[in-house]
Amino acid sequence: MDLEEHTLEQAGDHCEECGAKLTADELAQVIESGGPTLCAIHAADVVPVADEDTPATES
Repeated sequence: MDLEEHTLEQAGDHCEECGAKLTADELAQVIESGGPTLCAIHAADVVPVADEDTPATES
């Protein structure tokens, strides 16, 4: 079993959602964050998962 920490050193050059070719800035962001490989438009759509300890609020 491999428990060694891995880092993303290389990413695909196309968005996983729409297939658009990523710019150099988008590729740098993907590598820095560790993925997923998304263009700027789809990366903006990613919603962080709420902590389980925080109760959900209802309107």
